[in-house]
Amino acid sequence: MLTITSPHNTTLKLIRSLSEKRHRQEAGLFVAEGRQVLERARQVGWEPEYLLTTTHAEPWGKAALMKVDEKIMGGISAQSNPPGQIGVFRQKWGTVKPEGLWVALEDMRDPGNLGTIIRTADAAGAAGVILAGQSCDPFAPDAVRATMGSIFAMPLVKLEQTPFMDLLRAWPGESVGTHLKATESYRRPYRSPTLLVMGSEGRGLSDEASAACSTLVRIPMKGGAESLNVAIATGLMLFEAQKL
Repeated sequence: MLTITSPHNTTLKLIRSLSEKRHRQEAGLFVAEGRQVLERARQVGWEPEYLLTTTHAEPWGKAALMKVDEKIMGGISAQSNPPGQIGVFRQKWGTVKPEGLWVALEDMRDPGNLGTIIRTADAAGAAGVILAGQSCDPFAPDAVRATMGSIFAMPLVKLEQTPFMDLLRAWPGESVGTHLKATESYRRPYRSPTLLVMGSEGRGLSDEASAACSTLVRIPMKGGAESLNVAIATGLMLFEAQKL
């Protein structure tokens, strides 16, 4: 294990730069913090490129182990209470396999919502999450933190708008979009493979995506709120679609 005492170390500078999206894209890396999150990564077979620790750490694959003090860790961590370990991982993107239950998020803007949805999709046993259009970065610190380790377990697919529309029209099972003007309730049977299609926080589902879905449903609300938070709405849809 290499002990690093200087905050100006080249590797530490690289890791700190990953707080910015452009540097994450250039390096193809992202940061995950905390023992619980890192343990999930280990459980599902991910290996970090770098592992920073303030105490002893067991070897993890080919990861470069680096011991730092709490002050240096605090300068790297995005959390107010820095963890004892930080891992730096290579980003992974997958492809869509139309089997089981998938979630598609159109123009998702809030990393906290995105991270929560990834975590909920993992809990519901979804097959993967599709980020369509102008989505925020799932590997941003706020998003990774909100996943609580599910970033390592949930396949992520990125699609531009045109191939996303093609996927919706060609989906072999049922593509179900949520829409405030829909007449059918979300409490219904779902035909597999199921693709749940959720719109952005402010605009909702676009007209183009709504027209491409095979079914539109709504979540009835008795109160005065116009709509639900997209992460809450996605959770309701996921567990309804998975109901046996």
